[in-house]
Amino acid sequence: MSAASDRLAGYTEVKDRIPLFYQQHPEGRLVTAEVRATSEPDGVPRVWVKALAYRSPDDPHPGVGWSWMVLPGSTNFTRGSELENTETSAWGRAIGSLNIGISSGFASKDEIDNKAGESDRKAEDAQHDGLTGTLTVKADKRTQDFALRQGPTGSVLGFRLSRGRGGLIVECHGALADQLAFFREAAVDSTVTVWGRVEGRTFRSGDRDVAYDVLIANRVRLPEIGDLPAEPEPAEPEAPAEAPSIPLFSPDEEAAIDAALATA
Repeated sequence: MSAASDRLAGYTEVKDRIPLFYQQHPEGRLVTAEVRATSEPDGVPRVWVKALAYRSPDDPHPGVGWSWMVLPGSTNFTRGSELENTETSAWGRAIGSLNIGISSGFASKDEIDNKAGESDRKAEDAQHDGLTGTLTVKADKRTQDFALRQGPTGSVLGFRLSRGRGGLIVECHGALADQLAFFREAAVDSTVTVWGRVEGRTFRSGDRDVAYDVLIANRVRLPEIGDLPAEPEPAEPEAPAEAPSIPLFSPDEEAAIDAALATA
């Protein structure tokens, strides 16, 4: 069984949660309360949907569920129907917030199916073949402004790897950060390839946690420059210094030798 299959084991699909909801609450209804599009925090376009699960027509505290999806969708099942898939996931989370259909997990199988493929494929490409895109600088975003800073473990530099309508925050450390800063003119707005590991992070926005990915780079390939970090060229060994000259004879000895040669 694959790692993805292990992750999905025991999760309830939304199509199964909905009948459970209506069995327990025949007068209930599922409502799509809000739809929004945003590119925060990492510049990647996403659609967000908020859903409400009313147990009765006058339910004062309906279940609330949020869900998001990258635009465009990353799989054949979600591309072109991003809003529909996000709405379905939000319904599933609203139902789950009422403790319905979550005996094995809060997230629905649909959510994990839709998002796992995107993250897993991105992480695998970053480790093996690298991710190629345009190195973009966003001066108003600290994580993507290409400014060299000093962190707890050394130099840190971030930029955005733009790929079509989407993109990814890239974080560089140590020698890689130092060398990229040196080659800024060749790097910015160029097509580059980045290798590393993809790390999921979250930040708090209002009443919800927003998830995004960061590529922790260990190698960047620049046009006409090659792969960074480059190993420094070994320094040429210094020529040994000559020992100071010491005269073989004293002045008196040299004078005596000269006199002897003159009479020879």
